[in-house]
Amino acid sequence: MKSYDMDKIRNVTMIAPHGVGKTSLADAMLHVSGKVGRRGAVDDGSSSFDYLDEEIDKKQTLSAAMAWMDVDGVKVNVIDTPGVTDFRCDLYCSFEACEGALFMCKADGGLEVSSDALWRIARARSMPMLLVINRMNKEHADWAKAVREMNDILDGTTVPAQIPIGEGDSFRGLVDLIVNKAYEFDGNGIAKEIDIPTDMVDEVAIAREELMNAAAETDEALIEKFLEDGTLSDADLVAGLAAGVASCQVFPIFVTAADSEIGVATLLHDIVKLLPSPAVRTSVTSADGETTLEIGPDKPTIAYAFKYQREAQGGDQTWLKILSGSLSSSDQLSSSTGNSERIGQLNLASGKSRDKVDGVSCGDIVLAAKLKSSPTGSTLCASGVDIELPKPAIPTPTSAEAIVSATAGEEDKMGVGLNRLLEEDCSFQVRHEGELSQTLLIGQGEMHLSHILGLLKSHYGVEVERRRPRVAFKETIKGTVEVQGRYKKQTGGRGQFGDVHLRLEPLPRGENFEFANEIVGGVVPGKFIPAVEKGVRETMDRGVVAGYEMVDMKVALFFGSFHAVDSSENSFKSAARIALQKGVPDAKPTLLEPVMKVTIRVPESYMGDVMGDISGRRGQPLGMEAEGPIQIINAMVPQDEMYQYSTSLRAMTQGTGEFSMEFDHYSEVPGDVAKKLIEAYEKSRTEDAD
Repeated sequence: MKSYDMDKIRNVTMIAPHGVGKTSLADAMLHVSGKVGRRGAVDDGSSSFDYLDEEIDKKQTLSAAMAWMDVDGVKVNVIDTPGVTDFRCDLYCSFEACEGALFMCKADGGLEVSSDALWRIARARSMPMLLVINRMNKEHADWAKAVREMNDILDGTTVPAQIPIGEGDSFRGLVDLIVNKAYEFDGNGIAKEIDIPTDMVDEVAIAREELMNAAAETDEALIEKFLEDGTLSDADLVAGLAAGVASCQVFPIFVTAADSEIGVATLLHDIVKLLPSPAVRTSVTSADGETTLEIGPDKPTIAYAFKYQREAQGGDQTWLKILSGSLSSSDQLSSSTGNSERIGQLNLASGKSRDKVDGVSCGDIVLAAKLKSSPTGSTLCASGVDIELPKPAIPTPTSAEAIVSATAGEEDKMGVGLNRLLEEDCSFQVRHEGELSQTLLIGQGEMHLSHILGLLKSHYGVEVERRRPRVAFKETIKGTVEVQGRYKKQTGGRGQFGDVHLRLEPLPRGENFEFANEIVGGVVPGKFIPAVEKGVRETMDRGVVAGYEMVDMKVALFFGSFHAVDSSENSFKSAARIALQKGVPDAKPTLLEPVMKVTIRVPESYMGDVMGDISGRRGQPLGMEAEGPIQIINAMVPQDEMYQYSTSLRAMTQGTGEFSMEFDHYSEVPGDVAKKLIEAYEKSRTEDAD
C-alpha cells in the first residue's frame, strides 16, 4: 500500500442534517474516484457507508463510516457522519481527526434549523469548510435562494466558487469560477469541458470577480496585486482561497447532484486544492493545558483514539489519528488510561471493506484491531512521551429514562452490556441514583435511547423495561418551631432513654443544613450530641412529609435530659428522629423541585406553539432573540415537566426544533403538585405497612 506524506493527505468530515445527501455524495466520491466499480445507494441498501443492518432498514446514518480515495496523488479520507441530532456523537469525534469539512445543504430546501446548529458547532471548533449545495437536479432546486440563505444566515465570507448550468431536470453541469471553465457531466460523473454558455458570460464575470476579491482579502500582497492588475492568476486565486479557508475567513460554495454524480469530480479536485493538510498542526496541548509538544513525522509517535466500534467480523476496531511520528503493527504504546497497548492488525477503511496495511504515516487515519484499554478520547504515546489530549466535546445528554431489567436477576448482565456500549458511544450516560432507587439511562433524545436499548437486546440478550424517572424533589420548611422528642423504652432489663428539645429554622435556599449545639449545663452529655446530629441527618435524608431529602434547614439542640443508666447514643438518635417527625409538619413544610434552564431553537413559524407548550409545562419564559429566521427561546422549566420533551418538540416543529438544558436551581413546588406527591407518599407507606 502506498504511503502518503502529510501534505498529500486530506482528512474531511461531512456535516449536514439528515436528508441532505451526505452519504449519497460520499458514495459518489468513491465511484468517481475509481475506488469502487459501482456506486452504492442508500435506497437499495448497497451504500458503502450505511452498511449496518439498522441503517439499511431505516435508510439513515446512525454511526460514522470512513473511506479513502486517491485524488491527484493525494489521499482523501472522507468520514460520513450522522445527520440526526440524536446521533451527533461521531460528528464531534470526527472533529478531532479532520482538518477540514464539507458543510452541505439542499438546493431544493436550503438551510434547515439544524443546519444552523451544525454550523455553530463547526465554527466553534474553527473548522475550515467548503460549502456544498447538493440535490441541484431535484424539482424546486433554487441555487440563488440557497446561496442567499448561506450569505444571510452563516457568519463568515460565503462566496460561490461554482455556478450551476441549469436547475432541476435541466441541471447538466457547472462553471468552475476558480479555473474559469465550464463542464458538462455524463452519466458516470465524467466531466467534459464546454464553452461557458453565452447567457451566463456576464454572470460568470461578476461572480469570478467576487471570488477573486474574497481570495485577495486574505493577504495584503494579493490585495495590492488585485487592485493593480484588476485580476488574479489561477495560482494566486487558489493560494488566496486556500489561505482564507484555512483561517476560516472564506467559505467557498460548490454545487453537486450526488445521485447523478454531477459536480463530484470537480469537488474532489477542489478538496485537494483548498482544504488544509494535517501538516498545518505543528503542536498538541494536554487536556490540563500544562503540556505542549511539537509534533511531526520525525517526532515520537502520538495517536488519538477518536472512535471505537464493534464489528460482527473483525472484532473491535479503534479509529486512530496519527498526530505525530508513524504507526506500525507490533508497536508498543502507552495509553492515557494507564495501560500498555501492543498494536496488532491495522486496516484502512473503505466503507464496510477493510484494506490491511503494515503501517501508516503521520497525519493519516487507521483502524487498529482489538485494542484493550483505549476507549474514545484516549491518547496513545511512544515510550518517553507523556501527554493526555482533551476528550471530544460531546453535548451533555438531556433525555432520561429509568430502566430496570425485565428479567429478575439480570441486573448485572444489563450493567455489563451498557458498559460495553458506553465504550462505543460516549454520548450517553448511565447513572445510579441510590437516593431515588433508580438507574437512569440518559441520551441525546428518544431515538438515541431506543437505539441503545435495541443494541442491548440484540447484542447482549438483555431486555429492559422503561419507566418515567423519579425526580429529586426536596423537602424544606418555611417556619420556625421548637419541639421535644422523647424516646423511652423498658424491656425488663436495661432500658433506653433519650430526650431532646430542638429548634427547627429555615435557611436560605442552597445552604443545605446546619446543626447547632446550644446545650448549657450538661443537660445532654457531650458524648450524646453527635448521635443527636446523626439522627437528624438520617431523618432528613429519608424525608418527613413526602419521602424526599430535607434541605435548607437549621436544627439547634437547646435542651434535653438523660438517664445515667438507660441513655445511649442510639436512644438519643431515636429521640432526634421523633422530634423531627413531630416538628416538621408544624414548621410550614414545603416541597422543592429542580428547575432547568432550557434553551430552544426553532423557526419563527413554530414559536407560538413552543411558547404555549412551555406555559403548559409550568415553565417561565425568560426572553427571546432572533438569529435570522431562527428564534432562540430561553426559559425556566421544572425538570419533572421535561420528560420526553425531545419527542414533543420534534412533533411540534416537524423535526426542526432543538433544545438543550441544564440544572439551574430549586424552586418551591405549587400546592396542587405538592399535594399529589404527598398523597402518593402516604399511600405507599400505607401499602408497605399492609
